[in-house]
Amino acid sequence: MNTKHIENELYKLRSVRACIKSATDMMISNPLTILRRTWLPTLVLSIVSGISILLPSLFESQQPTTTEITTVSTPLMILSAILLVAYIAVASWWGASVISLLTGRKVKDNIRRMLYLLLAMIGLYVILGICVSVGYMLPMFGDKTSLGHPTIVSPLVAGFILVLALIFILPIGYSAMKYLVEPQQKVMSIVGKPYITGLHRWGFLFLTTLLGGIIISILIIITGIPEIILETAKKSNDIGMAMGDSNGLSASFMVLQFFVTILCYFIWYYIYCWMNFVYYYVYGSIEAKEKAKKDIVTVTTSNSANNSGSMALDKHLKERKASDSRLDIEDIQ
Repeated sequence: MNTKHIENELYKLRSVRACIKSATDMMISNPLTILRRTWLPTLVLSIVSGISILLPSLFESQQPTTTEITTVSTPLMILSAILLVAYIAVASWWGASVISLLTGRKVKDNIRRMLYLLLAMIGLYVILGICVSVGYMLPMFGDKTSLGHPTIVSPLVAGFILVLALIFILPIGYSAMKYLVEPQQKVMSIVGKPYITGLHRWGFLFLTTLLGGIIISILIIITGIPEIILETAKKSNDIGMAMGDSNGLSASFMVLQFFVTILCYFIWYYIYCWMNFVYYYVYGSIEAKEKAKKDIVTVTTSNSANNSGSMALDKHLKERKASDSRLDIEDIQ
């Protein structure tokens, strides 16, 4: 991939459709380069994701009864915490590899910035979860309700807070990409001046996210059919075993599901890679719009200054001409 050419083509005015088309063209034109430079972090991230998804099922299969839930939950929680740390680390590696495709910088130069961004986003989502939970529980403390009997007000308040939070988070799609592309930006800039710029372009970001989300959902459903089939078979078998039937799955079923899950996640992360490309061109388009806006303001200000100068000059010439006329009249007299 010619990063110099990509950068030269980046800062152009584009519509939502043009941003998606440019990202698609990049994926189609450079499949081998993208795969060669990102396959290893994508594979490792897929393995970590697959283990994280199947780990609870593995513990359930090893503990069919509920007599020792406490002893099982402790190692499960420990392993989940380890997997969370591993996921954040590998996701930083994967994200840095994707950004290096676009900027041309080395992966190791991007890992720390990507890690800071992921931690900041996790913090924002934790705050979001707390706000939604508080919004859901707060109406329960009234006179007519209790904690065990929530009213219709609780989900309405929680839903309202969730909508506000989504409105707040959407501009971060632009400010986060600006932080990753421009090395001089600090991680707090994702909620700083670039965030305000993204807020002004909220409609553009919303339409891009909506259309991109629809495309991603369709692709994930299509490519995830094998995983859906296996998970449906497992759930049906679990229901049958709960009703007293024997286990109808072979011993190799879990191994098969594990590899299918890894394969699905491997494909899905390249779909997410495409969405990163979309946001890259969205960033370039917004930057071009902001530059054009500043140029218009500069030209307008310059024209106003020139007009003011011309008016002042005309006024000065008129005053001088009037003064000369008075002198001529006095000479005649």
